[in-house]
Amino acid sequence: MNNPGKRVLPLAFLAVLLAGCASPPPPAPVAPPPPPERRCEVLENTEVAGDMYVDGQVTRHITTTRCITQ
Repeated sequence: MNNPGKRVLPLAFLAVLLAGCASPPPPAPVAPPPPPERRCEVLENTEVAGDMYVDGQVTRHITTTRCITQ
């Protein structure tokens, strides 16, 4: 007569092996961050100083460029 205990042990071992192989798939790779965005702003300013007839007029042109990288 066959002992049912001899059949249960291999079945349990097989179930453990199959359960270990049935792991969920790995998560999807994380997308890389977007490239940095650079914005530049140009400010122009003109200043006029002095009197053209008395001292001589002085005109100053000022250009300022400001860039921001986010």
